[in-house]
Amino acid sequence: MAADHSWQALLNPGASDDFFGIEQPSGVNVDANGFSPVNAWWMSELSRLIYRRDQTEGVTSKFSRNDFLARAGLIERHFFNHVHIQAALIETVSGAPSDFAALVFRGTAGRLSNWRFNVDILLCPWPSGGMVHRGFSHLINAVWDAIAAPLGNLTKPLFYTGHSLGGALATLAASLHAPRAVYTFGAPRIGDAAFARHLSKVPVFNVVNPRDIVTQLPPTGRRARFVHAGTIVKNADRFTPYRPLGQAPAFLADHAPLNYTAQLPMAFKN
Repeated sequence: MAADHSWQALLNPGASDDFFGIEQPSGVNVDANGFSPVNAWWMSELSRLIYRRDQTEGVTSKFSRNDFLARAGLIERHFFNHVHIQAALIETVSGAPSDFAALVFRGTAGRLSNWRFNVDILLCPWPSGGMVHRGFSHLINAVWDAIAAPLGNLTKPLFYTGHSLGGALATLAASLHAPRAVYTFGAPRIGDAAFARHLSKVPVFNVVNPRDIVTQLPPTGRRARFVHAGTIVKNADRFTPYRPLGQAPAFLADHAPLNYTAQLPMAFKN
């Protein structure tokens, strides 16, 4: 998959039609000990696909999320559609060689009002320990009861994932109901060191493109010491000449969900 520095790839990732392409690697390794590049690829594609809107949100589209998931032997069992947050519980279909489930959170999309939660960066106490980003905590609390019910019935190995805000919510969710592992892509910092310590027994892998500015936010300072929970996995820098017309600058283009999947082969060498 080639990198794409267009504004479309950044601002409307759900409009793509190349999810789970022919470059598809082997199935998810549910027994992976530590960071798995193959698992990261699957979680990255799920984090990209969740941006696609279809009939579950009253949008008519030629192909639904489940149409693309079927290509990969997956199905969307539940879609959680809150006014400010969307997520999906996705599972392998019966007979799949690698049985797993994934809770996938969408990043910031849609109405301008959704962005106000990103900038509400005051730290607030988190029930399981430490302090976290107040805007993100409000979002996960608004939808968690609906998500927790089907999670309690799962017997398959469970992963959490998401891009940008979606990655932040996946990490917060892991402190409420621990999964097998969390894979985030371009996620911002979400809490303090005490919160990170609370999650130390949950494998959290934060995949970071080198020029992605979002991974450096919120800024850490004397009053608000935000840190990433878990392990940082850095993709190598893949230099692409920047053409101003029709392209996003590198510090934004590196945040596009497609460019996380595209650069993952670089992470395979880490």
